[in-house]
Amino acid sequence: MLRKLWIGCALAAFGCASNPAVETALHGDLASLKRQIRAERADGDLDRSAVEELAAAVASREIHSSRGQVAEARMERVRACSRPLAPVLRARARRSDDAAALAALLLYERGELDADDLVERHARAASGAWRAVAARASSSSAHAARRRRFFVDPDERARRAALEASFEAADPRDVPGLLEAARLDPDPRARPLAMRAAGASGGQQVVTAFDDLWPRANEDERKAIIDAWAMPKLVHSGGRQRLVATAESMRGAQSVAAAAILSRMAGADAALGAAILARAVREGAEGERQLAIELAPFWDSDVRKAVHAAATDPELSIRVAALARLAENSASRSAARAHLRYLSKSNDSIALEARAALARAGDGSVRGALIAALERRNPDERRIAALSLLELGDYAQAASALADDDPEVRTDVACSVLLHRRKPSP
Repeated sequence: MLRKLWIGCALAAFGCASNPAVETALHGDLASLKRQIRAERADGDLDRSAVEELAAAVASREIHSSRGQVAEARMERVRACSRPLAPVLRARARRSDDAAALAALLLYERGELDADDLVERHARAASGAWRAVAARASSSSAHAARRRRFFVDPDERARRAALEASFEAADPRDVPGLLEAARLDPDPRARPLAMRAAGASGGQQVVTAFDDLWPRANEDERKAIIDAWAMPKLVHSGGRQRLVATAESMRGAQSVAAAAILSRMAGADAALGAAILARAVREGAEGERQLAIELAPFWDSDVRKAVHAAATDPELSIRVAALARLAENSASRSAARAHLRYLSKSNDSIALEARAALARAGDGSVRGALIAALERRNPDERRIAALSLLELGDYAQAASALADDDPEVRTDVACSVLLHRRKPSP
């Protein structure tokens, strides 16, 4: 009984009584949940609100029942949709394990826990996961010295959390420690965080330091530096000039990322960024072209011409990416959707991409193929199918994935349902 009360509290935020599928999701087995979802769909009981309640139950069960590294992975997967799961996260945070610490961190990021209390309670914890909670809460000036000590904590989770807090603090006094972390932290996830935090905190000193770091930086680190150059404290201290030089002289994702930032600026910078993105759409390698198609601004006529040309490209992945973009534009929507429908007829990965693009465009012609794909052997295909059905507003069919054999599919689809909760139906 205690377990039912504990995990069932997650549904209080939805203000509705539990139906049989929800009860099964909370307390039954997966096979029973599959049968229950089929039965309720056949009876017409799986409307949007019922599927939202079911998604909350599925995500809550995953949070409650997993242990160890699996629990931490599940918690990361619900990070984006943690607000409606706050009741079960509060209950999970009352434990003492590492996953409980991550639950507390998610609650803090939602503004539910007091920063001063977390720093005082956990800054000296034996567990690195709990020290990470204190580190993440150390963004105020009152905790600046302690935050900087966390930059060199033995546990990478605490270091990463402190770097996130530093980004939020944007404190120039953090810069020396941030640049040291950007150079020397052994954790590959920490170094880009340090670079972005340095960008938020510093000026000319940081720009100069990035010049030294750039030749040895990997792709993720260079992307972080490019993002930092555009930040308010760097863009007028040499960051803009570096963005222009990178966009003009580099090739690949780095040039595209810099050009995309320039295209969102004003005047000549925007025109230059758009021109470089148009060139990348026409001439880049496959990955570069796909990224440029996604990011290029349609206000530019050369970009529009390049994307239209890419919509007939011999490389089908490029063609789908271009058609997906054109399907969002009123002037080209009808023709682009017709071409995507043609490409969606087969059973290969290109067809899957085409169906997903049509679903994002609100084209219900692919609903049947998406429902069939929920039974495919590949879990990624099942995930994409379910998420595409949600885009079409077909919650009843997408609900099948809430009982998927793969827990990552279940969790991702549940989280997506909860994220759609405040959006109107298509």
